Amino acid sequence: MSWLSKALGLSSSQNPANAAQPYLQQIPGVGHQYYDPYIQQGQQAGQTLQGEYGKQLDPTTFMDHIMGQYKQSEGYKGRQDDLMKQMAAVAGQGGYAGTPYAQQQYGEQANKLMADDQQQYLKNALGIYDQGISGEQDFYNKGYGASGGMADMLGSNLNQQGSAAFQGQGQQNQQRQDLMKALAQMLGGGMGFATQPTASMFGKSLWG
Repeated sequence: MSWLSKALGLSSSQNPANAAQPYLQQIPGVGHQYYDPYIQQGQQAGQTLQGEYGKQLDPTTFMDHIMGQYKQSEGYKGRQDDLMKQMAAVAGQGGYAGTPYAQQQYGEQANKLMADDQQQYLKNALGIYDQGISGEQDFYNKGYGASGGMADMLGSNLNQQGSAAFQGQGQQNQQRQDLMKALAQMLGGGMGFATQPTASMFGKSLWG
């Protein structure tokens, strides 16, 4: 900065863009600190959801996979024992215990018990699966929202930086104009003084 601009009080340190930069430059870092964990969780959840939804495109294989994990419940085993005792008692009273008919009756009831147990397992398994999907979807939604919030914040920050730079450039332009105007006035005043005639230039006889 020249001595003249200093003398006239025209300082670039007054540029609002320069004054605002230290604060504006901190905003992205603060935003990343708070938004990034949610964004990362959302990205991971999105990958998980993509894989799980992809499995459902083949419903037969999807259901076979779930039922492949089926194991008879303790409740089923108890009901099966009760059924066996009841059927034996009825068959004994009817006089057909040990006959093919008795075996057929028991087999039909036992199959119904197993079907009910499998249906209950499937219902429980899908319920747990849906809870897992819902939880991942929640992580994904929060991550998506965080991404949007981060984008808005960065966009706003850039807009503020641009506005400050625009104002700063306008102020610098005005400072230059004021400096040139002041310089012109100073030079104009000096030239007038330098060209003003004096007695010493023409001799004292002009006044005497």
